[in-house]
Amino acid sequence: MRRRFKLLEVIIAILALAWIQGVTPAIAADDRPSPIAGQMTFFYYNDLPRAAAFYEKLLAVAPEPTPDWVRLYPLTATSTLGLVNATGGALHPGGDKSAMATIVVDGAAAVDSWHARVKSLGISIFQEPKLVKLDERRSIYSFIVHDPEGYALEFLTWTRTAKP
Repeated sequence: MRRRFKLLEVIIAILALAWIQGVTPAIAADDRPSPIAGQMTFFYYNDLPRAAAFYEKLLAVAPEPTPDWVRLYPLTATSTLGLVNATGGALHPGGDKSAMATIVVDGAAAVDSWHARVKSLGISIFQEPKLVKLDERRSIYSFIVHDPEGYALEFLTWTRTAKP
């Protein structure tokens, strides 16, 4: 019985020490996952050629070589937007387009430049550029368009929240 209490005291002491140092037992055991190397967002379309034409015109970039049922558009060195036809991928187009791809740009002038480009291409703006305060430190400046099948595409920059 005494050994059981001693073991419990040791476990409590280890957990308390980990908590004081701000380390969870999983992290203390070096159980962290490998670093993330990139990110891809996939949207699924009934009319892939129409969606592909929209993104090629908007982004002014050709897709990477792929099979006919998918189009991959590199956005940065580690992020890609993927378009998939209705029958080719793991999912299928649905009625509720409750997903949004956000393209992060550097500064309000870059958001305004993309806004001007979108307007010049005749693409309808869903939400005009606006500044949104997230908290006491961060705000975003962004606008949103919808692609041909209703997915939202946001152009955004992070800003510091202005002090009153």
